[in-house]
Amino acid sequence: MMTKKIPCIICDNKGWKYLYPAQDRMLGLAGKFSEYQCTSCGFVRLAPQPRGKKLSGYYPAQKYYSYGVGKETFFSRLRKFLISRELFGFVPAMPKPGKRGNILDVGCGSGDTLALLQSLGWNGYGLELDAGAIKIARKRGVKNASVGSYRDMKKYPDNFFQAIRLYHVIEHLDDPEACLRLAYKKLAPGGEIIIGTPNIDSLVAKLAKTYWYNLDCPRHLYLFTPGTLKRLAERCGFGKIQVSFSSAGGWVGSLQYILAARGIQKDFIHKQWLVMLVNPFERVLDLLGMGDVFVLTAAKRQTG
Repeated sequence: MMTKKIPCIICDNKGWKYLYPAQDRMLGLAGKFSEYQCTSCGFVRLAPQPRGKKLSGYYPAQKYYSYGVGKETFFSRLRKFLISRELFGFVPAMPKPGKRGNILDVGCGSGDTLALLQSLGWNGYGLELDAGAIKIARKRGVKNASVGSYRDMKKYPDNFFQAIRLYHVIEHLDDPEACLRLAYKKLAPGGEIIIGTPNIDSLVAKLAKTYWYNLDCPRHLYLFTPGTLKRLAERCGFGKIQVSFSSAGGWVGSLQYILAARGIQKDFIHKQWLVMLVNPFERVLDLLGMGDVFVLTAAKRQTG
């Protein structure tokens, strides 16, 4: 149980409600955890939160999905096509069409997105903790990709980037507020931050609970709603905040975990036809503001 009265990073409240137990369902690594929700704003945090080498053990280089090259799928080919045509309205967490300049991808993985953006004329920079992933990114042509965490943003000049991207990253960070404040400094006035993250207030999160695919315990240390992330962005100085939803796979993955807990081992999440079959339902929920993943974009104020 979470015995310390830890202030909520969104609203400073010290009251927390126990939600449910949690464990690593993606890789099956050992450890017992619990999810707690702020009684004031609904922000969710994991307890205990692994740190250092213990946390890095939950990101094995040979198994963690974002560190490798990955197989070509229908979705990956479609994504490449859409980005190459700058049809960003169909691709989550992309900069505004027509913009160019310096872009930083924090948690860039093996650099596939940065390589595509570079082909459009962006100057790509990337940070990633895994050295193997950075090696792949550089082979893809992302010469400014380097090993590091969000804290290594400090090495870049202030007001340097036209865009900073954190896609499925902020929920992994030990100090999301410190990350956003540092990003604000490194963005040029009017530059945009692009954050994609799971929605703890989604319909599937409420129904699946501890079996929710995007819970991803213990790698996800914090879980946001659109409202809580908006408050944090405002607290860090950002304006012109917009939220959209872009879900894919959460229902299928959650069903897989529910069945696995009952002894039925099925690999649903890698069946592209099943993900595509469920996707229209997910799109409806996105339109209703109940989607599994949301994207928040915000701008650095022109005066600062």
